Amino acid sequence: MANKVLTQKDVRKAALYWHATSHMTYNYQRLQAGCMASMMGPIFDKLYPDNPEKIKEGLEREMLYFNTEPRWGAIIPGMTVALEEAYAVDPDSGIDGNTITEIKTALMGPLAGIGDTVWAGLMKPIFLSITLAWAMDGHVWGAWAYWLLAFGFDLGITYYMFMRGYKLGTDSIERFLEGGFVKTVTTALGIIGLFCLGAMIVKYVTVDAVLVWETTSSTLDFGALINQIIPSFLPLVFTMFAYWLQVKGKKVTTVLLALFIIGFVGGAVGFLG
Repeated sequence: MANKVLTQKDVRKAALYWHATSHMTYNYQRLQAGCMASMMGPIFDKLYPDNPEKIKEGLEREMLYFNTEPRWGAIIPGMTVALEEAYAVDPDSGIDGNTITEIKTALMGPLAGIGDTVWAGLMKPIFLSITLAWAMDGHVWGAWAYWLLAFGFDLGITYYMFMRGYKLGTDSIERFLEGGFVKTVTTALGIIGLFCLGAMIVKYVTVDAVLVWETTSSTLDFGALINQIIPSFLPLVFTMFAYWLQVKGKKVTTVLLALFIIGFVGGAVGFLG
């Protein structure tokens, strides 16, 4: 866009402000709108240095309800900065306040779904699977390692998506979604997540068959026999059973109670340990 008003420093400050405060002004009425308005305040001061009415109009626009996933969804506030700059430079460009609001409203839901899937459903379990073993071995730096991984990913993705949103403007979402990019990323991370889940089942779910059948001529250890046929078979069965209950809509407390009953009965009859 020609005749840019904002410098790279202005945009970087806005990106870092979004990262630091996107969850600090949550409320049930407007959710992330308070962050959007406070982030855009210095931007509007730069765009309209001698027009307080335009600044007021812009802040009122940004205080409308807004909520998205703050990392991958950071492309929306980045794009908003670009659109507000285009609107300020050329009010007759076809971009106006209503257009900016409509674009934000239309995109916040889909990007929230993508972001929540990648972050909460994939990346967090992967980071935990890497660092939990260190923490369980008594290494306090295991907790710090998780924080560093999570924070580094959080900051890196947020900053990158914000800056891409500003750079590409209204084309950013189309570029982001085209060519199966999102599907490729989520599929790859999903495969990695499944590998990590399998490793976590083996390491952290401990269920053994302790029943031993003794005769005058031989001894049959059911646990050893099962593990020879399918290693870690019982931990896998219990994990899949818990997953199946949750898919059926059962509460976490119900799942835990069912596992407790099975474990208690299995231990009482001498089969599980």
